[in-house]
Amino acid sequence: MMRPMARSALVALVATLAAATLAALVAGGCAQKSGPPSVARPETVAMTGDRPVTLDAFMAWVKTATSEDPKNVSPRVLSSLLDQYLDEVLLARAVETAEPPVAGATLREKRRAFLNRAAGLEMLQDSDLRKEYDAHPERYKRLALVRVSQLLFRTRENADAAVKRLAEGASWENVSRTASVAPNAASGGSLGLLGRLDLPREFEKAVWSLSAGKMSAVLATPHGFHVFRVDERLDARDVTFEEALPALRMSVAEERSARAVGEAIAGAHRRFPVSVVEDHLPFPYVGTNARSTESR
Repeated sequence: MMRPMARSALVALVATLAAATLAALVAGGCAQKSGPPSVARPETVAMTGDRPVTLDAFMAWVKTATSEDPKNVSPRVLSSLLDQYLDEVLLARAVETAEPPVAGATLREKRRAFLNRAAGLEMLQDSDLRKEYDAHPERYKRLALVRVSQLLFRTRENADAAVKRLAEGASWENVSRTASVAPNAASGGSLGLLGRLDLPREFEKAVWSLSAGKMSAVLATPHGFHVFRVDERLDARDVTFEEALPALRMSVAEERSARAVGEAIAGAHRRFPVSVVEDHLPFPYVGTNARSTESR
């Protein structure tokens, strides 16, 4: 199944990722209207339509986004980050010029409202999710699982002694607590639910063949001597629509939001062509945007 991401969590994530850019836009004035720009100004490193993007604003964003001094970031990474920053600037312009205008007291609120509207999240219905569920049944299958616990010993003698104690009626938990050296021995050595492919190859056949409540023979590895017990077996089955619904809603919201972001940036790029002023950058630009060769 797809990774869960609730609609509210998704919106919060988008807003969090945007925070550094929004702060840089406000600080650098890139999202504010200004008089006729001059590309020849040394501080201008790119243009989005008729608006300059300054080196200071970009470097402030890099420091926030990477938690690094830009001086410690490689030129190639800086070039890639510049393209990402310009995409964020374009997205901000898409929000600013949206029709009808989006509501919100802050840039962050406006961006959230814009993406909700563009992605159609407010109109997302269970019937839409049912269509997605029916279209991809292969995504909603739970594989067979086993809940496994282990005992781990440094020597064969210790392992054999523990198996003998179990055969004489000692509880698994007591043997684990008093003899096993597994990291979680004090709590019974549970490894949780595992699929067949989650098991190391040297254990897979021995463990997977056990029925619930049964334990393996002593298995020797370079790391020690293991004894496994299958505590529970869960058969493979289809996940019902009702069970899948929360994760389905999250994944569809994430997919629609990502598509809305891409479409908004592409539209803004057409309206506000981007050009990078290579001569004004302190690093070589190897990105994908058009280049301007204005001299300092």
